[in-house]
Amino acid sequence: AIAFQRIYRSSDVLDIELAGFRGISTLIDLMINAVRSPEKAYSQLLINLISGQYNVNAPTLYGKIQAVLGMTDVYALDLYRKIKGNSLPAV
Repeated sequence: AIAFQRIYRSSDVLDIELAGFRGISTLIDLMINAVRSPEKAYSQLLINLISGQYNVNAPTLYGKIQAVLGMTDVYALDLYRKIKGNSLPAV
C-alpha cells in the first residue's frame, strides 16, 4: 500500500500516465481514420510516416488496424511527437 501510494501514484507517474492516455488515444484515432480513408491527403501523409514493418497497406481493414495497434510503445511515442510537431527535423 505504501509503495502504491508513494511510487505508483506520485505526481510524476500520474503526469506520464495522463500524457500517455492522451497520446495513444489521439494516435489511434488519427491512424485508424487514415487507414480507413487512405484517399484523403492527410491520411496519405500519416500513412507515409509509418515504417514499412507495419503493414498499414494490408489487403483487409482488419489487417490495417492490426498494423496500427501493433506498433511498439517507443515507435508510437515517436510517431505521436512527429504528428504533434514536438519532434521536427532540423532544417
